[in-house]
Amino acid sequence: MTVDPYWNHNTHYHPWLIQQVPESARTALDVGCGDGLLAGKLATRCESVLGVDVDGQIIAEATTPANVRLAQCDFRELPGSFDVVTAVATLHHVPLAEGLTALRDLVAPGGTLAVVGMWKMSIRTDAGYLPFVPAVLAIAKRRGGSRDPGFTMRDPEETMAEIRAAATELLPGAKIRRRLMFRYTLLWRRPA
Repeated sequence: MTVDPYWNHNTHYHPWLIQQVPESARTALDVGCGDGLLAGKLATRCESVLGVDVDGQIIAEATTPANVRLAQCDFRELPGSFDVVTAVATLHHVPLAEGLTALRDLVAPGGTLAVVGMWKMSIRTDAGYLPFVPAVLAIAKRRGGSRDPGFTMRDPEETMAEIRAAATELLPGAKIRRRLMFRYTLLWRRPA
């Protein structure tokens, strides 16, 4: 097993994402792929991986395995479908319903959508999360601190309640869990 060149709150969930890849998956799409780190990991489980990001510069500087292709584009305009679709800290960069609909449409019948996302936190609605903040800080300290390799950053605007409501409407049966590192996971399997 190789060691990642850096750690952050997003790469912390790469193992979870890889675990969601079905044995039968041949094609994968990594939305918001950045430098291709996750796309390269998906390539160990899938024959063909496409990583897309709107940031052409970070893609141009990426190094990936032969079965990974990176492209600059907006995933909402991407045609086709994939056995597994991942998105890490990407969904909050677009309108929520539009993003969920586009991700849903990119998942092939019987395929899997795995999202690691961020939500707008507030003391009123997320007070139960506060006791976990020391654990988040301890994990980050143990890992040598969080490093972000030049990705575009944006604060989330949707609350967890809004994300759950949109997922219930657009992705029936999706499982959403709040996680450490100020992230949530969303897992949805498209009916065959």
